[in-house]
Amino acid sequence: MSVLTAIKLLIASLALADVRVSTLDEKTITGPLVSIDGTQVVVKSDAENDSSVALADVMEVSFAAVNDEQQPAADVEQLIQLVDGSTVQSDSIEATADAVTATALGEQQLKLPRATVRAVRLQKLDDDWTPQWDAFLQRKNNKDLLIVAKRDGSGLDFLAGVVSSIGAEEVRFLLDGDEIPVPRARVFGIVFAEKDRKESGLSGNVSVKLRNGSVLVARTVSLDNDQLTAESSWGQMLKLPVNGVEAIDFSSGRIHFLSDLEPLSEQYFGLDPPGREWGPLFQADSDTRTGLSRQWKMSRDAFPNSGRPPITLRGKKYRKGVCIFPSAKVEYALDGRYSSLQAVVGVDDEVAFNQLPGKPPTVVELRVESDGEEVYKKLVTAPEDPVELKLNLKGVTTLAIIVDFGDGSSTCDYLDIANARLFVDTSAE
Repeated sequence: MSVLTAIKLLIASLALADVRVSTLDEKTITGPLVSIDGTQVVVKSDAENDSSVALADVMEVSFAAVNDEQQPAADVEQLIQLVDGSTVQSDSIEATADAVTATALGEQQLKLPRATVRAVRLQKLDDDWTPQWDAFLQRKNNKDLLIVAKRDGSGLDFLAGVVSSIGAEEVRFLLDGDEIPVPRARVFGIVFAEKDRKESGLSGNVSVKLRNGSVLVARTVSLDNDQLTAESSWGQMLKLPVNGVEAIDFSSGRIHFLSDLEPLSEQYFGLDPPGREWGPLFQADSDTRTGLSRQWKMSRDAFPNSGRPPITLRGKKYRKGVCIFPSAKVEYALDGRYSSLQAVVGVDDEVAFNQLPGKPPTVVELRVESDGEEVYKKLVTAPEDPVELKLNLKGVTTLAIIVDFGDGSSTCDYLDIANARLFVDTSAE
């Protein structure tokens, strides 16, 4: 490293990191980050003043991009994947029957109870093998899977048994009662027998995303000068240089996306208003909504045509949300867990501008019921601007979303409930 580069890195480490703080009420605060503790995030708003945000109101703290000289190498050889979704790049990984140890996160020595680890990858992942590796991770396996590369290089294969240990030179593998020493160089990775997260002892609602691609679920985080201290989900205190952090996500446990919840029930009442049915051609769709009718069922996080484009309202794309065609009623069991629902509602851009010349614009009716009582009713017209939906759900057990024909016609009636977020009622915990 040149003297000039060393000086640049020293200056960068001494300077306050520029951040953007996103809050629950969708406000943003930008500026140099002063501190993070158990109660608040403090940002220097100008030369003389600081702005503080209660930690309970913070969704995410994202850090400004660093220069190229601070960027890590892209190649990842070894990786640990935890039951809670944490992924940690490592320089070395070993294991006993009880624990997985690794050197990672700036030469720190990690020691993880084996019950917390879902998988370890011991070799670099080839792009062509990614689907196979992901498929192994999705298996419901009650034994450890020893993953090896096929000798002809065509893909991955596995043996099911028990991994006794992972050493520097070999992996000891129990197969049908016999312990076999397998050269480590032959082992691509190991997917440990599936365990329930509750049994793993992991806990944490903070997600720390690092610039090297690692994601660390943490119980707490705090900032002291240029050093971020995180208590990992398995209870180990870790030091993370600020210039290696990309974002800190506090939203887990505070909001749930509606599209991630499984409905309590879905009811579909027909594809056209009474008296204006499309006829026998679509009778099967009206009755079952299977096959061709998949385009008429509620779609999550995408518009329901064959290409599955993102939910889009007046040019703005939304990563999360639901798209519903009338006439339909979708119910969710909330069980009093949430304080409010916030979303953006409108007719999707895929159809909002498809009106026939001289014909009136599409109108869709949206109704929302809380425990059987109507709390919201709106006629949504295309191609008007989307409207904000904000509902108080405190104490609500069952939420029903009803989408119906607003103008006596079903033409282009695809209604988006975009970025639909359920805010957890922390007072009920």
